[in-house]
Amino acid sequence: MTDKLRKKLFYAVVIVNYIMITIYQFLTPNMSDDIMYADAVAKANSFMDLFVQEYEHYLEHTGRNIAHIILRIFLYIGNKGVFNIVAGIVFMLLSLFVYQCIDHKIKYDIRLYIGVLILLWTFDPAISNNVLWETGACNYLFTATIIFGYITLFRKAYKEDRAATPGFIAGMFFLGVLSGWCNENTSGGVIFFVLLLMLLKWLPKKNFSGFRAFMVSGLIGNLIGYGILLSSPGNSSRAASAEEAHTGMLALAARFLRVTLILKEHYLVLILIFIVIAIAIAYRAGSKERFIEASSSMMIFGLAFLATSYALVAVPDSQLRTYYGASLFLMTGIANGFAWIVNDGFKEDLVQILATALLTVLSVLFLFSYIENGANLARIKREFDERDAYLTEMAKGEEMVIEAPMLRPDWDNRYTMAYKSDICEDKFNWLNLGYAEHYGLWYIIGVDRETWMGY
Repeated sequence: MTDKLRKKLFYAVVIVNYIMITIYQFLTPNMSDDIMYADAVAKANSFMDLFVQEYEHYLEHTGRNIAHIILRIFLYIGNKGVFNIVAGIVFMLLSLFVYQCIDHKIKYDIRLYIGVLILLWTFDPAISNNVLWETGACNYLFTATIIFGYITLFRKAYKEDRAATPGFIAGMFFLGVLSGWCNENTSGGVIFFVLLLMLLKWLPKKNFSGFRAFMVSGLIGNLIGYGILLSSPGNSSRAASAEEAHTGMLALAARFLRVTLILKEHYLVLILIFIVIAIAIAYRAGSKERFIEASSSMMIFGLAFLATSYALVAVPDSQLRTYYGASLFLMTGIANGFAWIVNDGFKEDLVQILATALLTVLSVLFLFSYIENGANLARIKREFDERDAYLTEMAKGEEMVIEAPMLRPDWDNRYTMAYKSDICEDKFNWLNLGYAEHYGLWYIIGVDRETWMGY
């Protein structure tokens, strides 16, 4: 394949990925927190009021201001289509940043980029939360893209041993602040990642002569951003309200077990792939020195995965979506190892055939899944839209306790969190109450869709 053709095909895959994720974004309605945050944003008298609201949020709830101000801006615009288009671009950028963080790739490595997309689309167990749900995307997809953009620039300058310009040094400081201010465990993970790279720079001569100004400015920015994030008074109130069965060391042991079980249940396949690739590299490398040379980037990202995951031992409870940044580190590590195997370590035709065939089979399976689940997303959105129109109309009347249909259960899939954000039969459920407040009602009672005759 010529370089010109490879370049065209590479960019074609990038564009197709953007179109596919954007279609899914348009098929995902606003739900739960999206609606409740939108009601709060609607009280803002001006654009600057959003920052006042976010400062109050910082004092009372959490320090994730970068994520939440992005969310508030999109909700203030009031057109989800804008978010859908931008979120598609951000997901595309994230895939390219992960690709850029891979060593041992050839120019416009289509096979490797497709491998990255398969990892992002099919091995993220919370993609419905992290990428497609507007509130979740601002908290995780957008912040992860900021972090990986920073890591990409940092690694590039690090490998080039760049004596950076004042503008680049200042830019890395600014990006460092942003990436340190994103969310608790992933921002902690990026600090760990940067410190690990700086340690590797220090070890050969046991002095700081290898350090560059952009490394120091980036790290200082990370620490400042992370300090602001952790200093939120709201963090203390949230921690105080959390309930645990144990205290002291027993509580830490219970949290460690919780994190380990989540990794086993949701990320075991990725962990095993990482281990198998590491074993393959070790056998082919034949020596400690060559193994370190071949797998160093893979191992650094693998360590960042562990650090980012087990940082969650510091909090009483965590949702699956909070592991998104950790999973991206693991996926990037796997992609680095795979790149060495197919481009450097194993030149045999059989290995090349198997690698290409594997990616082809996984791509075909994904395309079938994409079409089927896309149809289900369209059905779910239709029911959300019908119910929204019905409740909006009913809110104009005098009746304040309204029955409304729940979603049909047949369409649930890994690309939607609509069923976790749906109303239920209990009118006192927090979601029912949140939706009722949005429509100006007292209560909403969920009823089975098959028996519903209202429309």
